Amino acid sequence: MDLGLVGRANAGKTALFCLVTGAEAEIAPYPFTTREPARAMADVPDPRLQAIADAQDIPRRVPAQVQLVDIAGLAAGAGSGEGLGGAALGQLRQMDALIHVVRAFSNAEVPHPEERVDPVADAEAVDLELVVADREQAGRRLERVRKGARVGEAGAGAELAALEMLVAELDAGRPARLVEDEAARALSADMGLLTGKPVLYLANTDEELEPSPELTAYAAAQGAQALALPVGLELELAAMDPDEAAELAEEMELGSVRGADSLMAAAYRLLDLVTFFTGSGPPEARAWPIRRGTTAAVAAGKIHSDLERGFIRAETIPWDALVAAGSWSKAKENASLRMEGRDYVVQEGDVLQVRFNV
Repeated sequence: MDLGLVGRANAGKTALFCLVTGAEAEIAPYPFTTREPARAMADVPDPRLQAIADAQDIPRRVPAQVQLVDIAGLAAGAGSGEGLGGAALGQLRQMDALIHVVRAFSNAEVPHPEERVDPVADAEAVDLELVVADREQAGRRLERVRKGARVGEAGAGAELAALEMLVAELDAGRPARLVEDEAARALSADMGLLTGKPVLYLANTDEELEPSPELTAYAAAQGAQALALPVGLELELAAMDPDEAAELAEEMELGSVRGADSLMAAAYRLLDLVTFFTGSGPPEARAWPIRRGTTAAVAAGKIHSDLERGFIRAETIPWDALVAAGSWSKAKENASLRMEGRDYVVQEGDVLQVRFNV
């Protein structure tokens, strides 16, 4: 899972990047601390993976991972390629989703470009730059496709219709993800349009754990989701002794799922992902995120392409049933395993062992 961070200068993108990945990057109360795009990986915590491995004495545990990409804050003109952020927007076109960080904290020592705190206005400003960037990209492609359609190039007519729908949406100032035509949405994904990607608006708050109603409503109107996270506070807690941090977090009623974990959980909801596991015995137990509704054969292909190509069947069991049985062989003995075909839709928490022949 690849997530790109966008937002205005001093919104807290780099602080979030450090919180989630554990990377060390400069965080300072002045604009454009991030000058070059930064990339780092982070493990997705999942206690079920540890339980599966512990029950069967499996030594190697491989969690799912997320890659975060942090670019410079976006300013006016970024959509046309101006500024540090504008030059880096292309880095985000291959991302699975965007995390749009908006400032919702009050700190006089951290200046705001307009000297005010208004999460919705900041979100609108950045979204406008993304629309401009997508409009320029779609416009260039539209010119080429029109030429192809005039000379009868195969497939140009259908693509032209989809492109015209996308351009109309962008010209109206709306994100490509809101276009209703399925072919246009597919083309948007193929082009990597920034406004076609799933978006999570993350309100970087002082201590609040819920985004404002105004930001929540704005996100819904954009076909997106919203989350609140006190990033600075969570960074402070992350630097403390774990036991002391947990005690303080409990006193502050920050909830059981917080910090980096809450962002991971929100990203899974945003992308509608479920997790299945492999780990029918040593040497390895591994977590695999897939889109909800993925079939067993396609899920097998995530492990290795040979498994999808030669798929015969999948032996499957819910993770908690496997842990209760204590081992794959004991689960087989007590008839807890199921045999599923290639069209079986993998469920959240399934443990799979794929039988194949190539």
